[in-house]
Amino acid sequence: MGKRLFWFAFGIALAALIILKGKEYYERFTPKGVAEQISRTQQGATSWLGEFFENLSDSMSEREAELREATGLDG
Repeated sequence: MGKRLFWFAFGIALAALIILKGKEYYERFTPKGVAEQISRTQQGATSWLGEFFENLSDSMSEREAELREATGLDG
C-alpha cells in the first residue's frame, strides 16, 4: 500500500511539473512570447552598444589628451 501511494503521489507531482513546464514553453513560443523575447534581446543589445560607444568615446578623449600633453600640442 505504501509503495502504491508513493508512486501515485510521484505521478501526480510529475504530471503537474510537466503541465506547468509545458504551459511555460507553449507561451514562450507563441507569437506574443517570441515578440517579447525579441524585444528583451533588442533592449539588451541597445543598452550594451550604448555603453560600449560611451566607453569608447571616453577612452578616445583620454588618449587624445595624453597624446596632446606628450607632444606639447596643447593649445
